Amino acid sequence: MLNSLAFKEYKKNNDIHGTVLYPAVMVAPMQKNILKKIIAANEISSIFDPFHGSGTALYEAMEISPNLHLVGCDINPLANLITKVKLQGINKNVARDIRTLKDYVYTPRQVYKLEFPNMDKWFRSDILDSLEIVRSAIMHIEDDQNRLFFWYTFCDVIRRHSNTRSSTYKLHIKPINTILRIENNVVKDFFSAIIKSIDMFKSKSNNFSLFKCNILDIIGEFDDEAFDISITSPPYGENATTVTYGQFSMLALYIIARNDLELEGWELDNYSKIDSKSLGGKKSDYILNEFEKELLQPYLANIEARKHRKVLRFFADYFRFLHELCRVTHKYIALTLGNRTVDRVQINLTNITKIFLENHGFVNILEEKRDIPNKRIPKITSNVQHRPVASMNCEYIIIHKRVFGENV
Repeated sequence: MLNSLAFKEYKKNNDIHGTVLYPAVMVAPMQKNILKKIIAANEISSIFDPFHGSGTALYEAMEISPNLHLVGCDINPLANLITKVKLQGINKNVARDIRTLKDYVYTPRQVYKLEFPNMDKWFRSDILDSLEIVRSAIMHIEDDQNRLFFWYTFCDVIRRHSNTRSSTYKLHIKPINTILRIENNVVKDFFSAIIKSIDMFKSKSNNFSLFKCNILDIIGEFDDEAFDISITSPPYGENATTVTYGQFSMLALYIIARNDLELEGWELDNYSKIDSKSLGGKKSDYILNEFEKELLQPYLANIEARKHRKVLRFFADYFRFLHELCRVTHKYIALTLGNRTVDRVQINLTNITKIFLENHGFVNILEEKRDIPNKRIPKITSNVQHRPVASMNCEYIIIHKRVFGENV
C-alpha cells in the first residue's frame, strides 16, 4: 500500500520540512502517501494530529487538499510555533519586512538584553551579542505572520551557534576548544536561511486550529467522532528517557520573544519542565483496568520491579489517550510507532496499540515495518549490566478503520 517505506532517497533539505531542525520528525512523503490513499477512497473533511510536533502530517494534508480542516495539539511551544508558520506561511509584505530587518540589524538602535538560566554556559559572549541584535530586529517587525516566520528561521541559527553538541537532542556542552572555534556567523546565517527558505512558505491553510497544551487536557473537550482521520506518531515512552523534545527546544524558547509564543506560564521554569509534563512524565491518577494490565503483564514479568513505575506511569497516560482517540475519530486512525526497550525487554508498543484499538471498535487494515536509514541517535545508546543496548532502528505504521455499529 505504501510502497518504498524506507524512503532512503528522501532528503528533507529539498522541502519545507528541512528548513528547521526538530527531533524525530515523521517522514513527509510516507505521511502524504498514507493520507492520499485514505482521502482518495473516502469523503474526508478533517484531519487531527494530537502530537503534531513540527507539523509534518498536517502540512502534507494541506498540500493534498487546502480545504481540509486541520487540528493539531502539542505541549511544546516551539512545536506550536513551527507548525503554525508552516500552515499560515508568509504574506506579501515579507520583502518589505526583510529590508526592515536588515536596517535594524546592520544599524542597531534599541537592543533588548537577554537573560535566562545558564545563558553564559550555552553561548559565547560575542555570539550572545549577535543573537541579541537579531532578536531585537525581529521584535521590531509589526506584521505578526512574517515576524513568526523570522523566529522560525532564527531557531536553527540559535542552535548552530550554541555550545551544545549537535550529535544529540539533549543539551550536552561541547569541549572548550570546540567552543572557541565556533565562527560567529549569526547575522550571515540568519539572512541566508531566510533567502533559502522563503519560497517554500507561499502555500497556506485558512482552516486550521492548533492547541498548545498536553493532549490529555484538551482531547476530552472534542465531540465524539469529531475527526475523519487521526494521524500521528505518539511518544513511545516518557520524553526524559526517550526523545527530549523539550530540552532540545529550550535555547530557542528562551530567546524568542515571549509574546510570540503560546505559553501557559510554566514552560520556561527550567530546561526539563516541558519533558517532565509531557505524556507519561508525571504520576497519573488514571487506574489501569484489567484489560490494560493484561496487555502489559508479559513485559512487566521480565522487567525489574523497581523499573515498573515508569512503564506504568507512561501507559496510564497512553491508554487514557488511546481511549479518547478512538472516541473522537470518525473513520481512520493512522499511527507511526516505535517499540521501546526497558531493562533489555522490548515493549511491543505496536502490538499493544493494535490490540487496544481493535478492542475499541477499530479493525486493522495495514501494518508495515519501516527501517530508519538515517538516525541522529547512535545504534547503540547505553549499557545495562555491561552489555550494549540497541536503540530503535525501525518503526511501524499501522492503520485502523472504525467498524460502524460497534460499541467504543
